[in-house]
Amino acid sequence: MIPIPLPPAQLLHQLQRRITAEVKDAWLFPQRRAVSGFLGTGPLVIVGWRPSPSPFLDDGANRLFYDILTEYGIENAHLTNVVKSRGRKGESDPEDFALHEEIFWRELEIVSGLHAVAPLGPACDRVAALLLKRGAKPIYRLRQYASMIYGPDQVAAFRSQIADLATIARRNQWIL
Repeated sequence: MIPIPLPPAQLLHQLQRRITAEVKDAWLFPQRRAVSGFLGTGPLVIVGWRPSPSPFLDDGANRLFYDILTEYGIENAHLTNVVKSRGRKGESDPEDFALHEEIFWRELEIVSGLHAVAPLGPACDRVAALLLKRGAKPIYRLRQYASMIYGPDQVAAFRSQIADLATIARRNQWIL
């Protein structure tokens, strides 16, 4: 008998358990209100390079990021980082980078293939280079959402980018 494949949500839960077991100081985008975070089943993927050591409080830029995703109907986007362990700006990649890269490719297989990745902020060039190794490219370059702490103009600019991304996603039927 041919086994029935598991649904993406279940596969992401399995991968989440693997990450927390195998990656030291692992961090994944949390579920908050309507936003699924790491457990979003895509196919739209929003990806940074590495989580910061700061806590992900439900206020400020973090809350705005999630609220704006919900506002534009992309709350089920898969939110992730290539490197799953926390690190400081300028810190080198972890010694076990190959593990992080393998996990990242598995995530993309589960949620989207390679067609709907939007890198965040300073991660753009590194994520693009990583994707090009596999013959894919990012669909949209997003500014770093944390920039929204610098005022209404930054919030408006980020909101505009998410609106554009949502339009692209709807046009390509990556979201309903």
